[in-house]
Amino acid sequence: MKAWLDEIDRARSGVEVLAGARDYCALLHPRELELLPAECREIRLEAPGDIPRVRRRLSAGVDALDAPGDEVRALRDLLRFLSRAEERLGELRD
Repeated sequence: MKAWLDEIDRARSGVEVLAGARDYCALLHPRELELLPAECREIRLEAPGDIPRVRRRLSAGVDALDAPGDEVRALRDLLRFLSRAEERLGELRD
């Protein structure tokens, strides 16, 4: 996870943040997303502005889960990653 977060920290544009987020999301196994409510399972990142929207939707879905921590670890890692990506987008705009 640290290497992925470091990649986001090195991004110099929103496009680079988006590319890193897409690559990270591609690593998720569909089985991990099956734990989420149906409306939260699709992760579509087409523009940097999609990152905050997807993070909010996933956050609500993960918060609603009643599953052991081990089962949702990948989803919590995804939220952590998307949160950092969203922060980085804000830094790049400043």
